[in-house]
Amino acid sequence: MRLFKDVSSNLIFIGLVVFVSTALWSYAFFTKEIKTYKNVVSVIGVATKEVTSDRASWRISLARKSLDRSANLIKLSADEKNIQSFLSSSGFSPEEISTPQISAVVNYKPNPNGYGITDEIVSYETRSTFYVTTNKVNKVEEGVNLLRRYGEENNIELADDVSEYTYSAFEKEKIPLLQKAIEDAQNRANALVNATKGVSKTSIGKILSAQQGVFQVNSTNDNSVSDYGNFDTSSIQKTIRATVTVEFAAN
Repeated sequence: MRLFKDVSSNLIFIGLVVFVSTALWSYAFFTKEIKTYKNVVSVIGVATKEVTSDRASWRISLARKSLDRSANLIKLSADEKNIQSFLSSSGFSPEEISTPQISAVVNYKPNPNGYGITDEIVSYETRSTFYVTTNKVNKVEEGVNLLRRYGEENNIELADDVSEYTYSAFEKEKIPLLQKAIEDAQNRANALVNATKGVSKTSIGKILSAQQGVFQVNSTNDNSVSDYGNFDTSSIQKTIRATVTVEFAAN
């Protein structure tokens, strides 16, 4: 009987050791997890600024198509004078209008079966392209709206008519916007902590890390986001958006 009592006592002792060890390990593990969770508050801060484009680039291409290259050039020369007259009357100076650049392509007859082309020349297409580069962004916007009508009225074929608007001080805006985004992140972090005052005594401490997001430059009222960043050139009024991901120490 004594033998069984000794074995029983040993088993009880071993059981107590295992129980206490498990309890201590579990306490340490969960305490660490809770502490790690409470030690950091991570938020995204946002800052935006409305800006007005101060530079415009307007590409205009004229085209003539026929089997007579010389005739194309003669007609294009007259078209160029008409367009330059239109631009001058719209308020653009000769210094803002580039010298026209001539290019030509050969158009071949397609194969009857729909695959590829034949050796038969259908026409020569000659183009004249020039650029208007200016800070008169509003005049460019007005000109774009009027040019199509002018071309129709004067029998001018417009092959291309594209305007782009940019904001030259974009790089200078980056640092002030990032500072505002960090301030916004701090306000958001404080708001999150204050919302849990009844549950937690946590407060926001120093910044542990801050990661800059991609800048988004969109037309006004466009809230789209790209992983690589948007850079709108189609509109005069734009919104610059900066984001930062900030981790704060939680006290």
